[in-house]
Amino acid sequence: MKYALRAVKYFIYIAIIFCIVVLILFYTSSHTADMTVFDLFKEGAWWKILVFLLAISAIYPIFGFATKEMYGDLDFAGKRDVIIKAMEQYNYVLCNQTPTSFTFRHKNMAIRIIRMMEDEVVIDFSSKPATISGLRKEVFRVGRLIANAAIAGESEN
Repeated sequence: MKYALRAVKYFIYIAIIFCIVVLILFYTSSHTADMTVFDLFKEGAWWKILVFLLAISAIYPIFGFATKEMYGDLDFAGKRDVIIKAMEQYNYVLCNQTPTSFTFRHKNMAIRIIRMMEDEVVIDFSSKPATISGLRKEVFRVGRLIANAAIAGESEN
């Protein structure tokens, strides 16, 4: 269900960006007075564009989101404060916590909107190895951040 919702969000997002780019190209280029935006495309091309946008929006969530396994003996529950402090420095706030997981969201609402409210990073340490899931680039950044914060936290003790 989450995958389908992401695909719909990305379809809307990509369609809006496509329309904006086409309008910018139309209004910044020279054209006759009787020409419309729809004249930029061959007759019958709309269904091909629609299929292309649907395909991209259906495929992107596969590559855009990831789950990373965190190996090692990191005590997430014991390092709670260190992890939260590190995430706050990265502009994430703790929005949900269970005994076996932390859920973070970005502080900046503009970034959250740009990411279509899909900015959630979940750290699940209910089993070994622990996992981090969310946007692919954020998952790998957060994984490095937590590993570095845990190492720094251990050296302080």
